[in-house]
Amino acid sequence: MRYSDFKIVEKQLVEASGIFNRQAGQQFLHMDTNHILTFTKIDAYPSDAEQFQDTASRDAAVELLDKSLDQPIQWTNAPTAGTLAFGLAYLVDDQTGTNGQPEEIAVFGRYFKKVAQAGIPASWQNNQFHGYRLQTGAATKIQTGLTPQDILGVEEKRYRGIESLMKEVRVSLGDKPQVLTGFENLAAGQFPITMEGQKSNLTAIRDYAGEVLQPIGIMAGVIKGGVDAAAADLLNGTSWNDLDLYWPAGKNHNLVDSIFVRADGLEIGISSKGKDGADASMKNISDAILKAKNENKKLYDSYPKVVEICDIVNDNNAEVGPLVLAKHLKLIDDATAKFISGMKKANMSVEDIQTQKAQILEVYHSFGAKLNHPNYNIYNHMVTNTAKMCAKQLNSDANFGTGMMEFMKQASIIQVYTDAKVSGDDVVVTGFRSVYPPQFAGVITVNGGKNYASTKITGKLAFKMPSGK
Repeated sequence: MRYSDFKIVEKQLVEASGIFNRQAGQQFLHMDTNHILTFTKIDAYPSDAEQFQDTASRDAAVELLDKSLDQPIQWTNAPTAGTLAFGLAYLVDDQTGTNGQPEEIAVFGRYFKKVAQAGIPASWQNNQFHGYRLQTGAATKIQTGLTPQDILGVEEKRYRGIESLMKEVRVSLGDKPQVLTGFENLAAGQFPITMEGQKSNLTAIRDYAGEVLQPIGIMAGVIKGGVDAAAADLLNGTSWNDLDLYWPAGKNHNLVDSIFVRADGLEIGISSKGKDGADASMKNISDAILKAKNENKKLYDSYPKVVEICDIVNDNNAEVGPLVLAKHLKLIDDATAKFISGMKKANMSVEDIQTQKAQILEVYHSFGAKLNHPNYNIYNHMVTNTAKMCAKQLNSDANFGTGMMEFMKQASIIQVYTDAKVSGDDVVVTGFRSVYPPQFAGVITVNGGKNYASTKITGKLAFKMPSGK
């Protein structure tokens, strides 16, 4: 997710789900000591009922579990006569243990009225861990000041070569000398790189600073594999340092985080962490289709419907596009399209729709909307429903989604993964894995609700990449 997309306060992001929704590998930081524990699992008791019959049977279960554990249970609340169920959360310290295996050093417990209640996200908050706080999620990482926007600014700028980029990095990371040293070493071709004292910033360095480190590593010749394959295919004998480089500020490149630009204008996207499951923009799809048209005519000719649909979306603005597309798909006729288009300046109300012909009513009722929202707009509602109708129709055609995926598989995108670990109090960036051509699997679906709502329209139809590989 791009930093500029975050519009939610920290508490909402971090506490949106509780301990029973945590996943193995997520980290908790002690706010006083900076000690980190890694979550492994959570169990609820009793396992075969909502609650124990009485406090005696509950306490007997606790005693039995206590004896079977190497560490005492650290309870986060006191039992009462009404709390006849409990949960146990298990965490490890990755830096202790023997034979390379982390040691289980913490078992936290909490009492509940029923097991069913324990499954409610808010019933065991992420901060109810004796001073440990959840360190996953966007809010925590943003606070570190290591996003690309923190390092390079929010304005879209172009750089050419490592030194051009490093001038900006040195200024923005001047107050973070340990992090800057890692950047400098990577730019000099040294690898792996260490950032001293940054243990608590592991995920921010890997997931956010990594979006800047990756192009540096590419230009320094540190990252191989897919990067070399892309260079052979796309650079025509030139160097990565000879290309312009920028981090897109808008939402026209959802699948990529940074972009190298060839002299002839061809854009080579760097997709940090692969970003499978992200929404591909119309720009991503169009570039992939154009590449096929120029370099793979057989592929281009194999999916004429995909080309035709994408051309319609690409050639029209966000409001007109769904109406033209719906006419093309025979979901609405020309009169309905003209009526909806004319609603923008007609100052119509919901009541005005009720007396119109059946097809207009069909569009109005096809999907719900927040009619009581203060920013509700009947025109936006009708365009949004039209977009969603188009998406539903296109998603019913598996060949359409398959065709879009075939185009995306030969897109000029390099997927890069950053590997990092904690070593003592330091963070060590241990490697970069790069993949080219991009590895996507499954079918792409049309996301009619991504940029469309009855309150506002923010962009064209988006395309949902399948999650998982």
